[in-house]
Amino acid sequence: RLKIVMEHITTKTLCELLKDYENLYATITLHHLIITLDDVIGGKMNPHLFCKPIAKRYEDKEALCELAFSGYEKVMFGSDSAPHPRDTKECCGCAAGVFSAPVILPVLAELFKQNSSEENLQKFLSDNTCKIYDLKFKEDKILTLEEKEWQVPNVYEDKYNQVVPYMAGEILKFQLKH
Repeated sequence: RLKIVMEHITTKTLCELLKDYENLYATITLHHLIITLDDVIGGKMNPHLFCKPIAKRYEDKEALCELAFSGYEKVMFGSDSAPHPRDTKECCGCAAGVFSAPVILPVLAELFKQNSSEENLQKFLSDNTCKIYDLKFKEDKILTLEEKEWQVPNVYEDKYNQVVPYMAGEILKFQLKH
């Protein structure tokens, strides 16, 4: 039977649709669990939160969170990290995408802990994906997070570009254990 995966869902309607079709699955991004349209364009435009699909209403975000934090087996994490150079984000007609890669795991750990759902984090990040795609779990690919504060850099740069990460300058409570 054909499996259909909706990438990066953002609405309560799509969350509800998942329950109606046995072969329908979805991914949810980190930033769509946190931001709403008001965070992107309320007051002043925040180009570093502008993404496609665009963030929606509070009730949409809440529906996404409910699915993710519950460990619902038809939902999995979709990173959609987009490291656009700063000059293509901070301009008229800016590039769409949130550069979340450096903070994905620490922020998800914090969100799941805040929602008393730590036991469902691995389901969301890995187990559900393995089940949906019939993949074997690799025991040698285990990452460990520890509760240890660190500050997200304001910018990542090389000699050619600067990239502003999601949650730039913020203090996070978790980090990957080395």
